[in-house]
Amino acid sequence: MVAFASVDDLALLTGRTFTAAQEEQATALLDAASAYLRGVIGQDVYPATSSTYTAYPLGGREDLPQWPVVSVDTVERDGVAIDYTYRPGYIKVSGDDPVDITFTWGHDTIPPELNRLTCVLVAQSLAVLDAGVGLNAGGISSVAIDDFKVSFAEGGAGTGMTLTPHAENSVRQQFGRGSVDVAESVQ
Repeated sequence: MVAFASVDDLALLTGRTFTAAQEEQATALLDAASAYLRGVIGQDVYPATSSTYTAYPLGGREDLPQWPVVSVDTVERDGVAIDYTYRPGYIKVSGDDPVDITFTWGHDTIPPELNRLTCVLVAQSLAVLDAGVGLNAGGISSVAIDDFKVSFAEGGAGTGMTLTPHAENSVRQQFGRGSVDVAESVQ
């Protein structure tokens, strides 16, 4: 997937200039931060993507598996286009027989908040790496200047050792029972 921020975005926000080797590391960190945010969100939101999947409406209603919906392109039953009604996040069709839905979802441009949060996550990782302690699960709780010292928070719920309830729900939604498998995805 495409990262929510570029090395140039990160350089602008942090006031840093990256060497070629640092750019490679920053790119990997931006990719990891973007993947983390997608996991927290529970879906892909960028870039805009067209997908086709087979749905099994219940009571004629089918909730679309991704958001935001840009358009519902086709709804077919047995290869023939059928009438449907679109409502935010779902469609209504006649009957409960399977339908093939092609729809477009996601943002055309990176949402500014996701760009910013990606850079913040990477900047936090870079601060730890700059301190020479490598990546870790605990957070930095303080940094002293005289007689240089870095203190780390205890492990546990506040340091990234556990997922937030929202992130846990997102992981369950993505990989648990009841998730919708998108049969075909074209970017």
